[in-house]
Amino acid sequence: MIRKAMNDCFLALIHENYKFNGAAELLDILAAIISGFAIPLRDEHVTFFKMIIIPLHKVQTSSFFFEQLLRCSMLFLSKDRNLAIPLLQGTLKYWPFASYLKETLFLTELQEILEVCEVSKIEALVPKLFKRIVKCISGSHLQIADRAMCFFENDFFLNILKSYKEVTFPMIIPTVVHLADNHWHTILRESLVALKTILKEIDPYAFEQALAQEKKSKELRVTQDPEERKRLDDKWAKLSAEVKKKHPDYQEPDGKHLNDQ
Repeated sequence: MIRKAMNDCFLALIHENYKFNGAAELLDILAAIISGFAIPLRDEHVTFFKMIIIPLHKVQTSSFFFEQLLRCSMLFLSKDRNLAIPLLQGTLKYWPFASYLKETLFLTELQEILEVCEVSKIEALVPKLFKRIVKCISGSHLQIADRAMCFFENDFFLNILKSYKEVTFPMIIPTVVHLADNHWHTILRESLVALKTILKEIDPYAFEQALAQEKKSKELRVTQDPEERKRLDDKWAKLSAEVKKKHPDYQEPDGKHLNDQ
């Protein structure tokens, strides 16, 4: 009865009002309950984790109870490491964009999740993960960039970086090299220079290859692939034909205004 009432409160918080003053206290109680869960976890406990704990991250006011939510999340992971992957997926899915405070909290949780994840099971999420880290480092907010740089001091994260360097190096090296020369903050620029050196020491060949690949891709952006151009032209012709059926007076743009610029 009590558990059902708690579930109803959390579901209302997630899907309806986004505000509940007793959320932190309820999560404190829940943490004590989770500590007593037997291993292996029952299906209903796993369902609760996926349907309640993970979606709570997207609540607008989650910063008010994030400490308690993080504790509950980590307690579940201590019971079953396999839940780290769904939690990582949820964290990346519900990543905040309008709150620097929440983004800092998410980075803190993300680092703790990665310490539990098995490297062999994280492959599918590596592109999304490093895309997010790169965005945080290259963002305009100093605290977020500084917090993201702390990931490279973590052995678990560096292990992921090395294990999937054919994916991670092309994503992160061009950004680090650019910011190491151009970042506006002196201290962070020094950290980026040090990170650049560390990445080069990990695999000098892969480092140079990533830079060369970025340079080549910039050169190729000037011209468009003929097959891609044909595919887009065919798509445009198909759309124009459909519009003409509905509106006989429709005339296709001739593109002359582009030539005049």
